[in-house]
Amino acid sequence: MSYERFTIPRLTHQAQNPMFRIGALVHGREDILHLEFGEPDFPTPAHIVEAAAKSLRDEKQGYGPSNGLAPLREAIAARVTRVSKSLATPDQIIVTPGGTGALMASLLCLTLPGDEVLVPDPAWAGYEGMLAVASAQMMRYPLRAADGWQPDLEALEAAITPRTRVLLLNSPSNPAGAVYPEATIASVVEIADRHDLWILSDECYDELVYEGRHISPASLDQNQRVITIGTFSKTYAMTGWRVGWLVAPPALLNGLNIIVAAQVNNLPTFVQRGALAALRGSQQCAREMLGAYRDRRDLAITVLRSHGVLSYLPAGAFYLLIDLVQGSDSDAAPPASPNFDSVRFAESLIAERGIAVAPGAAFGSRTNGSVRVSLASGPDTLRKGISGLLELARGYPGTAV
Repeated sequence: MSYERFTIPRLTHQAQNPMFRIGALVHGREDILHLEFGEPDFPTPAHIVEAAAKSLRDEKQGYGPSNGLAPLREAIAARVTRVSKSLATPDQIIVTPGGTGALMASLLCLTLPGDEVLVPDPAWAGYEGMLAVASAQMMRYPLRAADGWQPDLEALEAAITPRTRVLLLNSPSNPAGAVYPEATIASVVEIADRHDLWILSDECYDELVYEGRHISPASLDQNQRVITIGTFSKTYAMTGWRVGWLVAPPALLNGLNIIVAAQVNNLPTFVQRGALAALRGSQQCAREMLGAYRDRRDLAITVLRSHGVLSYLPAGAFYLLIDLVQGSDSDAAPPASPNFDSVRFAESLIAERGIAVAPGAAFGSRTNGSVRVSLASGPDTLRKGISGLLELARGYPGTAV
């Protein structure tokens, strides 16, 4: 019996992003130097863990509001106003299963099958699968390597068609760690307004900024066409807790509440109590982790500079792209590196050196000549891992290190 007519072709035939295949190869392996994922190596701060444990001990873990506990939504609204400089009310906040859940709900709310979503090239690997689930089409707009991976605004606007519905923005960015200046964000908002587009702003690294400052498009939005996405994962080392939020424009609030309720019904109470403690407690832990990530970025830059392969300075997040083909991350796609395959290189690096990195091909056509390293790993791992990958790259087919 054939089951093909009962399947969804766009998902059945969707290729798995190589980022997740690499992750599966090394998950749980202690013999590997892990530089592949944005997984903070810090433990979740003790006061957050204790708040969750207290809830488990003392509080009934029953059903709750699908949009999140009221005190948590109030605290998130205050945090959004403080960090993003955009006024948000608790009623606009919806607590979600991580930033991923917020992004997925937003795409389901904003798009119909066949609608187009503008996504950066390069961009986080997870967007690809979300768009497939939403039956939306991913249309890429380029980030310019020569400008430190800033958006090419002219090319962005040229990519807009009558089917375009959403412009996805990510600053500070993954995989490059670029922080977009206010003039760029203002131009993006103006383009979206002129073409009647929604902006989906993924701001999960908004407190991890080393140079410049984070500018949220919501702070410049006069027409309430921005959905802002946030998460506790990165700032507070809470990746496995799966708690994030979205800030909904009034016109979308009802639809987004329905979608999030259908996704998860409600997040566990103890998880939300931990998240509340993260926001209400001392922020010294977040400041210390930010300082450590800055130090690690500086260490990585020093190592790369000593090998003569430093091509730019990441200003935020905790990622760094390393160009192994010297010029492959060009402003023309596809990159001029036909003899180099970043996925095969990443697999060889695991097999021969016990080092895991993210292949540039996972993020888009412009970075196949690169690998991404995560600065969320400790200094010794960074030093050994970057030196080891550069050693393997020397003489590897297609590289120019």
